[in-house]
Amino acid sequence: MRRFLYLLLLFIVGCGPSTESIPLIDGMVDNFNDGNRANDLGYEWTSVSGGGETNATIFINPGGVDDRSIYELLIGGTRPFGSSGSQVSGARVALGSSSKTANVTAYEGLEISMRGTPGSYIIQIGSAAITDHDYYNSYVEVTERWNVFQIPFGLFLQEGFGTDRTLTRHDLTHIAIYSNITGPYNLAVDNVRFY
Repeated sequence: MRRFLYLLLLFIVGCGPSTESIPLIDGMVDNFNDGNRANDLGYEWTSVSGGGETNATIFINPGGVDDRSIYELLIGGTRPFGSSGSQVSGARVALGSSSKTANVTAYEGLEISMRGTPGSYIIQIGSAAITDHDYYNSYVEVTERWNVFQIPFGLFLQEGFGTDRTLTRHDLTHIAIYSNITGPYNLAVDNVRFY
């Protein structure tokens, strides 16, 4: 009887929804040098705006952080003065789908180069384990000059409005970049990769 119950449990678990965890081999998400919106995993960058009077637009623009760069991602948008956390403006790119996620357990953090309207910006990592939108955020201070930000995974924290979950790094679903300033902004992004 015990063996029958064990086999039944294995069958039930095997028939449930499963997600494949795909290791990210070289760590690169996108350096934009191909001149299109698709990242190195084949997913497209999209603009994100939500909440009253927010907007966002993205372009692939000639330029970049150094002489090896051909193109950069340019994000432009507005967050109205007095915006709350639910009024977002920025860009987002998938790292996986409902059936497969990115596994970055071999890496220490996320590296991203940015310059633009001076102020605070949010770098977000999504995980399939998060079902209440309380994803992992890290805050960086951008200036008008290019800066390379190396953000260890330990600096990506949930905001606290959802269920507390540990960032396991084997089930990442997206990366997003949001303005944390109010008013109009422009932000150039290059060389998004895990290090």
